[in-house]
Amino acid sequence: MTPYEAFSDALLPWIIRIAGLLWLVGAFMLFRQIRVEMALDRMTSRIEEMAREMRADLPPEGDEGEDEDTYGDLDAPVRPRKTTAEEKATDAWIDRDDAARRGWIAGQAVVLAATAIAMMILHPFAAWLTALLVLGQGVYFIWREHTARHAPTAEAAAHARPTPATVNAAWFSLVIATLVWAAAFRGLLK
Repeated sequence: MTPYEAFSDALLPWIIRIAGLLWLVGAFMLFRQIRVEMALDRMTSRIEEMAREMRADLPPEGDEGEDEDTYGDLDAPVRPRKTTAEEKATDAWIDRDDAARRGWIAGQAVVLAATAIAMMILHPFAAWLTALLVLGQGVYFIWREHTARHAPTAEAAAHARPTPATVNAAWFSLVIATLVWAAAFRGLLK
């Protein structure tokens, strides 16, 4: 065994353990993000419901003053813009898509947490779990692109595509998975 191989055999397990620790923290952050998004969705839904109730309680407005220019007048009443049926349908589509995306991410977060624990204890199953994680990310990107192509509007399509941070995380996952596979090949996972 060359000095380089001995050095890499000593360093690689520590890199994998540190990456596992980071992934475990990342899994908890994903769970936290999902909880926050679900709470925000519930609050937004409740606010919209309260706004509808308040609008129903208001007396009907007359047409007087509709043509009046109130730009810059702080005391002028705010006239809400009417939401079109197309905008309502797009909002409903985005809400359903967000719920499906959150479900997928929650499943991936479970795999991420299991992979992180396996990596931290250098368990041989870490190699299989990293493969599952990378495969899941590939399926996620294909699904998101398919969803974006079938979105009702350009705004919904942009919302459906993965963010650059998600793409960078997938590349990082592939690098770490390669290190785990190399460690498994070298017999460092026991």
